[in-house]
Amino acid sequence: MVWPAGQRFKKGDVCKGVVSDVFDFGVFVDLGGCVGFVNPSEIAWRGYPEIAEVMYEGREVNSLVIGHAPAREHVLLSIKGLEEDPIKKFSREKFGVPVMGSVAMVVAGGLHVSLPGGVSGLLPESAMIGVADKYRVGDEICVEVARINLYDRQIELSLGTRT
Repeated sequence: MVWPAGQRFKKGDVCKGVVSDVFDFGVFVDLGGCVGFVNPSEIAWRGYPEIAEVMYEGREVNSLVIGHAPAREHVLLSIKGLEEDPIKKFSREKFGVPVMGSVAMVVAGGLHVSLPGGVSGLLPESAMIGVADKYRVGDEICVEVARINLYDRQIELSLGTRT
């Protein structure tokens, strides 16, 4: 694609720019003659309460070109696209290995557990027969990864044993 500044951006290109505006709906990046846009879901792999906590005007960012919006003449960018997906890394290093986590939330179907590397998984109630009422938010728990679905970004856990 050719932009008014004569610069060419293709899907897969890496570019450097400066954050020019930060809104709840996304971040605009000055790419030196054209505008890039980063959707909130493309800022970071890990969640954050507000965009302004991780992005600010004047910040230099490297980003990956993931598309374009011709009607607005924007290059669509991903900042997280240059980082390794923490679930993929976790699956290589921790699949089938007992790990310590922290109970983040108790739900009707089980426990959401915060795990090393900034990922979380679900320990289903069916995997906690006889001990489901034992755990509360903040408790440390030993779990094992039973299943990972990289496409849906879901980790299913089973109770682990400390080694």
